[in-house]
Amino acid sequence: MMVIAAGYDKKILNHRMLLDLPFNEGADTITRDCASPHHQDIDLINTPTWVSTASGLGVIQLDGVDQYLECPAANTVDLNFTTGDYSIVGWINYQILATSQIVIGRYGVDLDGWELYLYSVNNTLSLRHHHSSLAPPRTGCYSEGWATNIWHLFGISRSGLYPTMYRNGFEVEVAYDIGGLQDPDTCNRDLVIGTRYTKGSNWYKGMMANMRILGKALTLEDHRFIFETERHWFRL
Repeated sequence: MMVIAAGYDKKILNHRMLLDLPFNEGADTITRDCASPHHQDIDLINTPTWVSTASGLGVIQLDGVDQYLECPAANTVDLNFTTGDYSIVGWINYQILATSQIVIGRYGVDLDGWELYLYSVNNTLSLRHHHSSLAPPRTGCYSEGWATNIWHLFGISRSGLYPTMYRNGFEVEVAYDIGGLQDPDTCNRDLVIGTRYTKGSNWYKGMMANMRILGKALTLEDHRFIFETERHWFRL
């Protein structure tokens, strides 16, 4: 059974926390969810590496070849976002690859669900919604300035058609498809971290830490608070 800190749900930022992966284990083939829903343990596929930052914080490192994390669809039904608000927050330090790199998603391209990915060729972070019931079958947005080989705190707050993106606690400029992001179609797929939904490409290369998903749209003040309280772990 996963043990969480006393008072976890009494912290305002943890209200509506659906997934919280601090990567505290330091070693193992799984990592555990600290949020109240207590999803089934997240499997580490093909032996991702447990490493530490200079400050001693444990993080996960993926090789960009075949390593990723997953949690079955049946255990992540609360991450099946359609019309509701949500937020995604986490620390990333990724490396150059020729292809886009999935950070996290629960989706099927042009079918259903949502995905968040990086593209090092132009240093962009993109969010896409997939909806086969609508035309076009996918809509998205992106922001620039996501340099490789340094730590960033990314933040996504989705409420309505125009999600907001944050870097290190500050809102960044976002380019949207015409009409914004349409509601994703209902999705019954595995949650993936570091790979495409088919689990055969779009690998993430680099480190990540403290991945979180919430069932509400965090405010600018929320994103700023997270950065200020965690930045020391990343020497920022």
